[in-house]
Amino acid sequence: MFLSIKRHLDGSAAEMAGALLQLSNMLLRALRLHAVRGDENDLHRFQSSIMQLEQRIGETPNPKDVLIVAGEAAKAFEDYSYQTTRFLNVQSNELTKMISMLTGTITLISDSSQIAVSQLTRVERRIENIAGASDLPAIKAELADCLAMVRQEAIRQREQTQATIHSLQRNISDSRQMLDEAGKGADSKRLEPLYRDPVTGLPSRADAEDAITQARRKGNHFLAILPIDRFSLIQSRFGADSADKVAAFTATHFSQNLQPADRLFRWSSNAFVFLAERTTPADTVRSEISRWASQKLELTLEHHGREILLPISSSWVSFPAAEGRSRDALFEKVDAFLNNHVHAKESFS
Repeated sequence: MFLSIKRHLDGSAAEMAGALLQLSNMLLRALRLHAVRGDENDLHRFQSSIMQLEQRIGETPNPKDVLIVAGEAAKAFEDYSYQTTRFLNVQSNELTKMISMLTGTITLISDSSQIAVSQLTRVERRIENIAGASDLPAIKAELADCLAMVRQEAIRQREQTQATIHSLQRNISDSRQMLDEAGKGADSKRLEPLYRDPVTGLPSRADAEDAITQARRKGNHFLAILPIDRFSLIQSRFGADSADKVAAFTATHFSQNLQPADRLFRWSSNAFVFLAERTTPADTVRSEISRWASQKLELTLEHHGREILLPISSSWVSFPAAEGRSRDALFEKVDAFLNNHVHAKESFS
């Protein structure tokens, strides 16, 4: 849109005032509609303040009022530009860190794959060397050694992959916290889940760490650590598919007993984390959780053509989210509890 005031220059004072009023309104509207997008909350506040200034000018403004509005608009634009520059700088830095993390992960996975290829090549050569042997027990023993090497490498890669994924999620979680705090929205909105567990549909550990970090700042929040007892035994005896069914069944049971604002996360393969805001004493919260977390459940599984009635339980624990220790120390406490032998019982008795 082009505004020509040439025809007003030789006109009356009223025409000149009208032209300046139109020019002021256009500038304010351009500031409001075409500001660089940064944090959504900051942008909304800036646009609202400019809109209020537009309304203050009115139809017949006093020249003094126009100057005051212009000064306030310039100050609002200066403040928003500063906040947006800071927000975009933080985003740029975090994006650089994420790219570096991704590069390191790809390199790590590539190195691990090469180790596996080398291992498998050695296995193949050893099998070729014994292909003509007539001693069957020796062939069997040699083959067993080769298969053991492959299994060990597979286990090592799986553990390394899990550790790498968790490290990535943790770093991205920390980056999201920094971005959220830089945008002044850490306590004003709930972040979308970083990753949903495909088995249960629940948010992941990284999302749990985000939520716990925010809850610790607010207070009045409680955690419950909910491991599935004997989960490793279930997985080894009945297979990964059966373990997934147990996890999904348990997650459904827990979810059905939550209040609308409560949150449930899959912390690890064998455990969930419950997070809720309560103003009641800790003992009252424990009693509430106990009503559904301590229930003895049963799930019917099909295994090798026959049905098995599998008992499911959880040796859970709860405590305030803002207890007197650092965030990392709190997470270490959770992992230490889950690694306790109580949850890895050797039988279903």
